[in-house]
Amino acid sequence: MSRVVLVYFGLYRFECGVSMKRLIWLWLIFYTGSLYAHNQLVVDIMSSENFSQRYAEFLNGRSPLDVKSFYPTTKGSHIEIIEMVLLQQALFLGGETREVVFNPKPSVNIVEFSDMLSGESLILARSVWHEDIINYRGSLYVSDAVVEFGQYEAGLYVTKRNVALQNLPQEQLDQLTVVANPRWRVDWRALINTDINIVSFIGPWETMLNMVETEVVDAMLINFSVSQNLLLNFEEREYVPIQNIKMMLPDSRHFIVSKKHPQGEMIFAALNRGLKILRAQGVIDKALHQSGFINHLVKDWEYVNQQMLSSSQVVP
Repeated sequence: MSRVVLVYFGLYRFECGVSMKRLIWLWLIFYTGSLYAHNQLVVDIMSSENFSQRYAEFLNGRSPLDVKSFYPTTKGSHIEIIEMVLLQQALFLGGETREVVFNPKPSVNIVEFSDMLSGESLILARSVWHEDIINYRGSLYVSDAVVEFGQYEAGLYVTKRNVALQNLPQEQLDQLTVVANPRWRVDWRALINTDINIVSFIGPWETMLNMVETEVVDAMLINFSVSQNLLLNFEEREYVPIQNIKMMLPDSRHFIVSKKHPQGEMIFAALNRGLKILRAQGVIDKALHQSGFINHLVKDWEYVNQQMLSSSQVVP
């Protein structure tokens, strides 16, 4: 890269009469910029889920390395923000001290892992389901679990105005229609192991939620909101979970690192070392509980798919 630029500067000097002093000055600017770039670690994140504003609000001027309290400061899901922080803390504890810079990318590049598989991208800022990447282990390093098997819980969300459904007893779930995307394999597997009637739909999350709003279906499986009453507010529309029941999503979630990226092996080693330290210190469990991801409000609710808790745990 630097040789190409130097050749360009050389041609520019020849054609335009730039002095040697000027050439050296330009080269120093380029070289200094290159060194600065090398002191940053680029981490990909979905551009359609750019959490930069909520991330900044959560940090509130703190360094992510100094975060000790993970209580939410915004409404809605909070796990994405927490993972951005845990990732940086793990890398630092593992010996990777460069500044992390988040790089928004189109969701299709991330969901299909194309850039990771090719080595164009190094690492993602959020965890992924183990089931989704099990066939790519030849090209991806898979970290220790961030969310362990059995920890991911979700509710069956209905419109707030539908009071009758909010208190539907578990024995009547065979009367319920729930929209689900078969490409979300973990959600799908959780639902098909129940008596619930599934309406298959491949499309945006927002469209699926609108199907609940317009009563095309009764409910949608959504991870619990961090609001005090579990209320989900989306575009001024309110949704609440059916009371006293929850579902366990049967898989674990992990960070992934590209094996084909030149820095992949080094970054993965640092990441996993750091995750082991965070796990041993209790930081990961504290983060999941304080953030509301593991929600104390539903601690005593009954699992709809209780039998899946005894499934074999995923080993990365």
